[in-house]
Amino acid sequence: MPLLKLWNSLRGQSTTTPEPTTGEPKSGQSHKAETQVSSSSSTNRSQGAKRSGKATFGLFGGGSHSALCKQLRTAQVDSVLEIGVGDGSQAIAVMETLSRQSDSVRYYAIDEFEMSGGVNLKQFHQSLRNHDIRPQLFPGSVERGLMKIAHTIGSVDLILLSDASVIDDNPSGSDMVARISHEGTKVLVARNETWTVEVSTGHQFRRAA
Repeated sequence: MPLLKLWNSLRGQSTTTPEPTTGEPKSGQSHKAETQVSSSSSTNRSQGAKRSGKATFGLFGGGSHSALCKQLRTAQVDSVLEIGVGDGSQAIAVMETLSRQSDSVRYYAIDEFEMSGGVNLKQFHQSLRNHDIRPQLFPGSVERGLMKIAHTIGSVDLILLSDASVIDDNPSGSDMVARISHEGTKVLVARNETWTVEVSTGHQFRRAA
């Protein structure tokens, strides 16, 4: 027996190196765990920042509204009236486009909203407020809304008509639209999925030359 082993045997000491306890991390594990936690935290912060961003339509954005927005990219107006708001996305796209020319555009809208099975009035209002648009809404029939605008607002610079029948099949509607128009008012009417500029000819409107 070698002298060292004999000596240790006499002193009662073991020659085996003790293994680290299960509660203590092995060399290199602590640094690896800290790196994983740091990486996970960075990923979570990055995802949170992406979620907090507000969706915008951009100059020609808005999907099906891009053709309309393209026509308005150089328009300089202080007020816009939308007759028939759809799902509300058009209003946001239009106002984003117009705000590039002026930061004080007033937005008005006429729609029966949920009374006719359409978009909810409260939700529509909140959606626009979330995009820094402060709308003035006239819920109810088109004729009633036009009458209120004529009495309270007067004339507007831009009128968007998503339903051409308002002026095509209704002489009183055509008259009221002409009444709230001034010499420089731009009237855009959706016909066959195309927005055309219309001009008043007495009791009717026709496509501008």
